[in-house]
Amino acid sequence: MTKATEFSTGGSSSSLRENGQMAANSTVSKQFLKGKKAVILAYNEGANEIAIIPLEDYDRMDVYSLQWSENRVTIAVSGFLKHNSIAPDQTIRYSPEWDEDIGNEKIPGSLVIDLNQEGGISPVAHDGADEEADGAEA
Repeated sequence: MTKATEFSTGGSSSSLRENGQMAANSTVSKQFLKGKKAVILAYNEGANEIAIIPLEDYDRMDVYSLQWSENRVTIAVSGFLKHNSIAPDQTIRYSPEWDEDIGNEKIPGSLVIDLNQEGGISPVAHDGADEEADGAEA
C-alpha cells in the first residue's frame, strides 16, 4: 500500500503519515488511549487490516510507545509500515472499529483499521488536520 492511513470515528480522527508517524486527535487519544503507555500493532495481510492494541503497562520489547503532547498522541510506526509493505505517501481518513474480540483479560480490545475501505485523502499530512477534526466534534 502506498497511501497514508487516517482513521476517524465520527468527529474523531487519527492519521498515519508518510513520515512514519501515527497521530491521534484529542478525541481518539482520550477515548481509546487515555492512561495507556504503549500499543501493540498487528497487520492482518489477508484482511488488509491494522490492529492497534492499547497497553497500560508493558514488559515486552515489541511495543510502540505513546508520545503525549497536550491531549494528543503520536506513535513512531515507520518500521512497522515498512516491514508490512504498507508505508504511505499521503494521508487518507478511515473509520476504525473497536473490536472486543481481540485481546484477553489484560487487553480489553483493539482499534481495527480496514485499509480496504474507501477513505478521504487529507490535503496535507502535517498541517494541523488533526486539530481541524477536533473542532468538528462539538
